[in-house]
Amino acid sequence: MTRIPLIACAALSASCSGWFFSGYDRLDQTQPVALIETTGGVELAATTEFGILTLGRTAQDGPCRVHYFLGPTPMVEDGSIKPTGSVFCRADMDLKTQHLRVLDRAVAPEDELLAMWTADGVSVQTVSVQVARAEGVEGDVLNDPGQDLPAGASLFVRERNDLRFVGLVAGKASFDNAPGAGSFYVYAGVNRIREMLAVPEVYPTEYETKFRLDDITVQKPIQPTPGK
Repeated sequence: MTRIPLIACAALSASCSGWFFSGYDRLDQTQPVALIETTGGVELAATTEFGILTLGRTAQDGPCRVHYFLGPTPMVEDGSIKPTGSVFCRADMDLKTQHLRVLDRAVAPEDELLAMWTADGVSVQTVSVQVARAEGVEGDVLNDPGQDLPAGASLFVRERNDLRFVGLVAGKASFDNAPGAGSFYVYAGVNRIREMLAVPEVYPTEYETKFRLDDITVQKPIQPTPGK
């Protein structure tokens, strides 16, 4: 009997055993991004407290495949894209992801933002960006960081040593004949998230058991029919 714990401990990897015996129970949420394969193409997404959010440019409904990170480990899971009634779409799947909190205030000029995305579902790219404060430029706009930002790239701000979700890059804009001439990036920000939360939803009250092929059992909500 004394050999069993020794064998079990030896089977642990260095990273897992270090975490297991350290007493450090903080979840790794340093890569809260995802890559979504849809029937229409590929989407970039963020894994937030309100779900896996995309801009829905390749699909707003139907099946999808989600490439995400469990801590530092790349994972792949089948799911489905659903509209939210706002600029965002949500990718739903059985398993949990990193669920970063959304910034609960407006972005301030002094905030240092971080753009993050995964182009292959395996590695993550990051670029430091700043809120634009040029004459004639207002709203959810970023200065051009000198490196291309893909549509759907996630934006975060560091607050109290944690990342907070700010929005998704929507596209690049250029002004030639204005006081604030230059290149900028616009993004769907915190105000768009508030709009999404303002859309009424019927909360599921019943659940059904789903038995997966990988021996994981999950409880899936049964969406009630509106009006019943």
